[in-house]
Amino acid sequence: MPTPEPSAGPPPVSRGAVRGTFDRMGRNLLGGPGRVPGADIARGIAVLGMFTAHVGTTSDDIGTLEGWLGLAHGRSSILFATVAGLSLALFTGGGTPLTGDAMRTARSRILVRAVLLLALVAVLDLLGPTVMLILGFYAAYFVLALPFLRLPPARLAVAAVIVAVVGPFLVYYGTEALARAGLRAPHDGSGAITDFLLTGQYPALVWMAYVFAGLAVGRCDLRSPTLRLGLVFGGFGLAAVSAIVSSSLVASAGGIEAIDRLLAMTSSEYLGEVPAWSDPWPPLAGLFLDGPHNDTMFEALGSGGFALGVVGLCLLVGGRGGAGAGAATSRSARQIARRVVRAVTAPLAAVGAMALTVYSVQVVIIWWWSRADVDLLAYPINGPLSVMVLSALAAATLWRALFGGGPLERVFARIARTAFPTSERAWNAVSDTVSNAVSDTASGASSNAASNAGPDAGPDAASDPASEPTSDPVSDPVSDPVSDPVSDPTSTLRTPPDRRSS
Repeated sequence: MPTPEPSAGPPPVSRGAVRGTFDRMGRNLLGGPGRVPGADIARGIAVLGMFTAHVGTTSDDIGTLEGWLGLAHGRSSILFATVAGLSLALFTGGGTPLTGDAMRTARSRILVRAVLLLALVAVLDLLGPTVMLILGFYAAYFVLALPFLRLPPARLAVAAVIVAVVGPFLVYYGTEALARAGLRAPHDGSGAITDFLLTGQYPALVWMAYVFAGLAVGRCDLRSPTLRLGLVFGGFGLAAVSAIVSSSLVASAGGIEAIDRLLAMTSSEYLGEVPAWSDPWPPLAGLFLDGPHNDTMFEALGSGGFALGVVGLCLLVGGRGGAGAGAATSRSARQIARRVVRAVTAPLAAVGAMALTVYSVQVVIIWWWSRADVDLLAYPINGPLSVMVLSALAAATLWRALFGGGPLERVFARIARTAFPTSERAWNAVSDTVSNAVSDTASGASSNAASNAGPDAGPDAASDPASEPTSDPVSDPVSDPVSDPVSDPTSTLRTPPDRRSS
């Protein structure tokens, strides 16, 4: 009887295949040569900061861990808005803005993403979340930024300062004027424009200052050490000066309690009956405050400066990316140190690269536990926050290593590309922009838009960095989420008491 031949087992996995898989995972984690790792890290800090603002136990005592966590209130969403402006700049050419058909295509895709954001926030809002959702406001910011995408950095910086100084005055007295004129606050979609601009939790008349500031940074050379150090020292310096001046003015007005008492007696937000035009108006001292979501000039300058300082630090830590082959093979101590830093910060960058997905999952988790009568927003300890932060870091790192871009980011990018494919003329314009940028060493970081695309990537890959199916480009402006206001339709309150802001 013939002896049966032994069945062949699975073919052995070659060492080359295993090494290739790990190399691909490493490239995904580091984002590839066209990424701006520092921007990913900054966005990751903003996302986890919003976790802290939503479910963290915080205090005003800066000498404790809870006090340091308290810095996340207000600042995390402002950092998000700033990085959103930076992302818009990178999405439209970086330091060398796109022109012609390429810019029209980019603007059209931004509009598509704005519509998708509105659809997503509508779904999340159906859950009745206990946190404020900023996604609808982000959609408005993207649309409002479209006419300014080709402005140079200096003009964008001036626009940011003007909005930061004038916008708070308009919001502070504008909402009061609406109430005293007998006009109601928006309570449905019909009043969306008023809500987005003036009466909402994140009014564009103030928050566009952060978007403009981010746009200004994105139009600069992100590799420049001068820029990075300027952002760090200038940003944190502005935050410190703003806090000192605010504190002095508040003290001269009798302190926060005195200002609060005056507001309680004069503002229609707190009075049972809307006051008449001739009645005392809210005191100017209310604009001296710089607390979270006060939307005053001092908060705009202070927290906006803080956000710019964080962006500068992240650019210093994460670098600009885009290392060439020579740098990749360098064994210098500096290059090794840079690789170690990027490996350590990879989980944070992974969260930032898929911020839309991570943020949306966070909202769902908070809603899910609320169904079991567990209010994560009122938890007495930071255990839930620790679990959520560590889980987000681990899950985002694993996903990015295996697949690249986050699921929602990939869906948004695919829909935008399908709705507005890149024409041959636009592709040629992008190619010319890239060639000019590469030839100028002073603006080596100026064109993120096409640096993700290899020679065989085709037009879409260059004009829309989000088109690379295994990447998660920082230039996708929709990787930046946060919160949406639902106010009592019968009141003028801009901060509903049952929802926590970022």
